[in-house]
Amino acid sequence: MLVPLGLQVVVQSAFDFQPRDVASEQPAVLAGLEANIPRLLIFTSPRAVKYGLEQLPLELIRKHKIAAIGPSTANALSVAGVFVNVRPASGFTSEALLDSLDKDSSGFISPQKSAVILAAPGGRKKLEEGLSRMGWSVRTLMVYSRENAELDKQALYGLGEADNILSVWTSGNAMKSLSQRLQPATWFKICGGEWLLISPRLKRLARAYGPAQVHLSPGPANRELFRAIRALL
Repeated sequence: MLVPLGLQVVVQSAFDFQPRDVASEQPAVLAGLEANIPRLLIFTSPRAVKYGLEQLPLELIRKHKIAAIGPSTANALSVAGVFVNVRPASGFTSEALLDSLDKDSSGFISPQKSAVILAAPGGRKKLEEGLSRMGWSVRTLMVYSRENAELDKQALYGLGEADNILSVWTSGNAMKSLSQRLQPATWFKICGGEWLLISPRLKRLARAYGPAQVHLSPGPANRELFRAIRALL
């Protein structure tokens, strides 16, 4: 989508992802899902859908209410035949979901305020902490893990010759990982350019790295990122 605009595009993944063996690694959390206690299962990303659904029987998932963070996650669940009970009224972040749950005074979503978050190790801590403050009992089911992706050193080295760089960030964890792993000269070059972030929270995190200018995309989808980038040209 960006190449026809005359832009040179470098794609650098921060992580590679692999499924976790839920049955052997987290039997207690799995047993809690199998018990006759209605819970809210929170799918945090399309990746959580992919690796969660392939390890949990559909019959088990259908016993509980389902929440999805973001339209892409909700769509992935719908395609798999899973009905989504809760999705943020607006937004695509943990904060947006917390706001929606906080407004559910009827108790329809989860009378017992019990939730299981499907995510990767270390992910969605803000969501877990937010639910705990709201009086929820929370467990995290780690359905996949992430490892540092190999760096495309040749493409990244080429950034040194660029006059202007706009970097697009969709994850705080990616921001932290690459800030620690890239060559100092490459990271310095990136920080000297403009940054495009997908949420106010990431925009706040980005300021710690001191980019020359920070912009906010209206959303995380490719079409939204494309429109935001085109508007900056």
